[in-house]
Amino acid sequence: MFNKVKECLSEIIAIADKCPEKYQVKCFEVLLNALVRPEISPIGDARKVPVAGGEAPAPAKPDFFSKYSITEEEWSRVFYFDGNSYSIIVKDLRDKPIAKKQIKLALLLGVKGLLESGEPAISKDSLVELCKEYSAYDSPNFATHMKNAKNLLSTKGNGWALTVPGKEEAAKIIKELAQ
Repeated sequence: MFNKVKECLSEIIAIADKCPEKYQVKCFEVLLNALVRPEISPIGDARKVPVAGGEAPAPAKPDFFSKYSITEEEWSRVFYFDGNSYSIIVKDLRDKPIAKKQIKLALLLGVKGLLESGEPAISKDSLVELCKEYSAYDSPNFATHMKNAKNLLSTKGNGWALTVPGKEEAAKIIKELAQ
């Protein structure tokens, strides 16, 4: 067991370092626990995951990941699952233009919504908050950027939803960011 941990430790550290700073420690803990004690890993079929207030069943591998052949290793570098909800943890979006960052974040939020509720919905408030976190918020051009991505995102109430091409693009982005 010790040798296995020793072999994987540098990779776990590298993955955790790719997360936003506020998630790095938690990401490291989750990955190390998954390696050392796979029976409590938040990833899997019928395993139990410790959560506040008791145990909750871990979700089966989400259909989205299966449909687009996204491996556990890939998605866990972009999303963190705490047993109840998903968080976007990728640190570097690998794009400079704010418009591209904004659309990437919208697509990732749509996947997050799909994973948590089955609906690929993106609220405007959530997207604005996330864009600010990633220094990708351009207030005067925000609406224009979203309108320019109408093939990927459709308007839904006070937000958007992923289209089929949007889901495909989001899958490509997850694979790209996991590299």
